[in-house]
Amino acid sequence: MIVDILRDFEFEADSSVTLQVQLYQALKSRILTGRLTASTRIPSSRQLASSLSVSRNTINGALEQLKAEGYIKTKQGAGHYVSDELPESFLLVHKQPESNLPSKTVNTADLSVSNFGCSVLGEPEAGEASNAIAMSEEVKNTSFTAGVPDLKAFPIKKWGQIANDNLRMALMGYDAPQGYEPLRRVLADYLRSSRGLECSLDQVIITVGAQQANSIALHVLLNEGDTAYVENPGYIGMRKAIAARGVNIQGIDVGDEGLDITQLPTRPTGKLICLTPTHQYPMGGIMPLGNRLRILQWAEANGIWVIEDDYDSEYHYDHKPIAAMQGLGLKEHVIYIGSFSKVLFPSLRLGYMVVPKRLVKACVTAKTYMSGQSPVIDQATTAEFIQSGLFLRHLHRMRLLYEKKLQAILAACNKYLATIATPIYSGAGMHIVLTFNSAILKNISDMDVVNAMNKMQIYGSALSTYYVDKPQYQGLVLGFANTDVSKMDEAIEKIRQVIDRLYYF
Repeated sequence: MIVDILRDFEFEADSSVTLQVQLYQALKSRILTGRLTASTRIPSSRQLASSLSVSRNTINGALEQLKAEGYIKTKQGAGHYVSDELPESFLLVHKQPESNLPSKTVNTADLSVSNFGCSVLGEPEAGEASNAIAMSEEVKNTSFTAGVPDLKAFPIKKWGQIANDNLRMALMGYDAPQGYEPLRRVLADYLRSSRGLECSLDQVIITVGAQQANSIALHVLLNEGDTAYVENPGYIGMRKAIAARGVNIQGIDVGDEGLDITQLPTRPTGKLICLTPTHQYPMGGIMPLGNRLRILQWAEANGIWVIEDDYDSEYHYDHKPIAAMQGLGLKEHVIYIGSFSKVLFPSLRLGYMVVPKRLVKACVTAKTYMSGQSPVIDQATTAEFIQSGLFLRHLHRMRLLYEKKLQAILAACNKYLATIATPIYSGAGMHIVLTFNSAILKNISDMDVVNAMNKMQIYGSALSTYYVDKPQYQGLVLGFANTDVSKMDEAIEKIRQVIDRLYYF
């Protein structure tokens, strides 16, 4: 009986740690040391409360925390049991010989996954999971910071009304790690209708932003030492997630239409490719349908996974975006990732991933070990915001507003920077790229320009930092969404002043 195993346990009445946490720690310790073995049934909260002389709320709180972290599980009508598979069994697996999976196949069953993914799927595991590398950088929500929407234009009062309505008892407890079901349902409906995805709500996983979705996918699909292909230049956040996984990075150059498919390896050794096909980040190219299909055929022929980051797909001004790669016929190869950071607001910290059905369990388990559930009230508010029609109306207003801002920043660049920098844009997104004219600006360093801009409260990004290795261009990545049209000229003129001081005097 568990009460016997807890015989040597006493609550510390004078401790700053609550009784609930003390009990949680004691049970967790006994599970990890083997005193409570797999499949051991845990007595009811009533029995434990009586034995330990504490309230049932204290017992239930400790048990719910253990359940959320994967140490115990519930069998319907039969109570709580110690889990057969503990979190540590996935995060600290023992070294085994490498598995010999075929490298070329058209059968989705032969697509290899990481040792962690194998262990959750019930397949032979064969490696060691790496610890995440903490990497961070200061972000400013002003001027030309890329990826920041117009925060003043968000309908915060209506959002607040919905959020207040959702502050009810039913949403204040734990929820499924996969995500709040009404949000997954409405999101699946939206992605099918607006982006052409083939998915059900069961394939949608709500995450803490797109970066966690990237980390989950990499954790499930790749082992330390594997190789992933990335766009060059490309999204820095993905490179960070890859580095944290201990995976090798191989860059593939970007052209005017996104990834240059002529540079795809003919005999690839990598297991995964990361793409932003709808609006390449940062160079802005939009990948044609034919190129998307060729990449999918290449991935199928070589047993390679595709991570499709549908970066700011909602903001196309000259034409409608092409359907997502996930919906083009090879959905078993594609993990689709998106975020609410740019269409709603960044601090919401809600992202999502749509994964093949065979990977759902592994990805949800990985998320559980990284963070557990995403905030339920925020999910419920987002679900209602979408379902009420406010989301689509907000997107429509933002498209019109951002199109005006795009024209304003291009006009300002033409006025102040025409001789020294070339703007690159594609009639989509929330940023432009400026490439510097090296013939005029001798030995220019975009990092020096950015550092000098920061001192004037102008916050763009250096283009060179987006390259895997030696940068092809020096320049700036300028987000324009959170800068007023009336202030665009002044901000661009300050950039010209910075460059003049650095390179003409």
